[in-house]
Amino acid sequence: MKKILAEKFLSLVCAGAFALSLSGCGGDDDPTTVDETTYEVSVNGATTASEDDPGIGFKISLDKVNQTGSSVSIKYTLTGTATSGSDYTAPSGVATIADGDSEVTVEIPLVDDTDVESDETIIITLSNSGFDSNMSLSSSSTLTITVTDNDTDGGGGTCSNDNSTDQDDRGCTETPVANQYDDNTINISGNREVVTNGIPTHDYRNQIPNIVSELDNSTKTYEFDNTPAKAGSTTNITGSDGRPQWKFGVAKNGVAIDPAPAEPFIFENPNTGEYNWDWVMEPNNNMNTVGLDCAIAHVQPDGLYHYHGNMGIYAEQLSSGISTGTVPASSVQIGWAADGFPILYMYGPNASGTAVVKLTSSYQLKSGDRPGDGVTEPCGEYNGKYTNDYEYVNGSGDLDECNGIDRSITLSTGTYSYFYVITEEFPVISRCIVGTPNSSFKIGP
Repeated sequence: MKKILAEKFLSLVCAGAFALSLSGCGGDDDPTTVDETTYEVSVNGATTASEDDPGIGFKISLDKVNQTGSSVSIKYTLTGTATSGSDYTAPSGVATIADGDSEVTVEIPLVDDTDVESDETIIITLSNSGFDSNMSLSSSSTLTITVTDNDTDGGGGTCSNDNSTDQDDRGCTETPVANQYDDNTINISGNREVVTNGIPTHDYRNQIPNIVSELDNSTKTYEFDNTPAKAGSTTNITGSDGRPQWKFGVAKNGVAIDPAPAEPFIFENPNTGEYNWDWVMEPNNNMNTVGLDCAIAHVQPDGLYHYHGNMGIYAEQLSSGISTGTVPASSVQIGWAADGFPILYMYGPNASGTAVVKLTSSYQLKSGDRPGDGVTEPCGEYNGKYTNDYEYVNGSGDLDECNGIDRSITLSTGTYSYFYVITEEFPVISRCIVGTPNSSFKIGP
């Protein structure tokens, strides 16, 4: 009887204003307390797919098992460069995670068309619209999927671009006038100077005689650091728009070393007449188109003769047989780079400095097909027609991204901790500079 009265008293007290001060009136252990568990929602999945895949799935997940007692609905949107209806079939836009589950998979069916297209994206973005107060989006609330096209040419399909290459130079028919070259002057700022008339020491060809009757033989002065050092970052010889902005260097006969092509050799959009500077023709693989002579050089409209590639005819004047496989007794310097580091021809000291060895590039052709549509950028198989067909693969050869190497070499002008190499393989001549280029090598304003 006393126990029953006590329980009734406790029941009445717990209903009163002072209930929370008494134990036994309920609290954290009270089975009637509402579950205040919080949930974070995220999206994840594969980031690439091929157009010929039947579809691609992504997962919408909670950070813990759903214990709300009911299903949870999450809204999402699909955006990106791919088009719903023609590139994929859009799912409903709402995913449901059942009570007792922590995730749900959503499938996006892909459409395999026959159009030659660039890669396209599908971007999944979660929405917190309709969320209860105990739910929020995590930092992983978007997912970008890149869908690669499977209709690019590969050499025998629908690509209309001319994807041919050639290594056919146009010969050398002209004999040069007297060459001038001197690099022994150190000026007041401590820089070495090359004073030259830019005329080669070997036969050449004037490819544009209707514009330039004779090569420019005016005196030219190139200046560079006599004690060069690597900079904090490299300088590309082309600007952000792909256009040439630096000569790479000057050969020991005074001819400019300038591998970047000029506007007439850019892939042109036939519909708009605009140029796409991301896809410049690689001079070494388009010799006849670019108009290169036997020295892999040509003259530009202002009369400046310059090398675009392997100047083997000049290298032979420095060391007989070097361009055809004869290993020289010692390294052969063929020029100076714009930052003051020396340029060697094909061969340099090994790591221990005990022998002269052939040094190789670390660039390779990309595999597969270009992503272009043949209108705004080229299609077809990566074959070296364009400079952008190549990619740097660290460690695949001896040399770094600028076709040089951190290795000591002593020449008559001093000892250097780094040197560049003219290689047989792409890029042949470096397309970037590791030190600080001197303004005398600047192209344009």
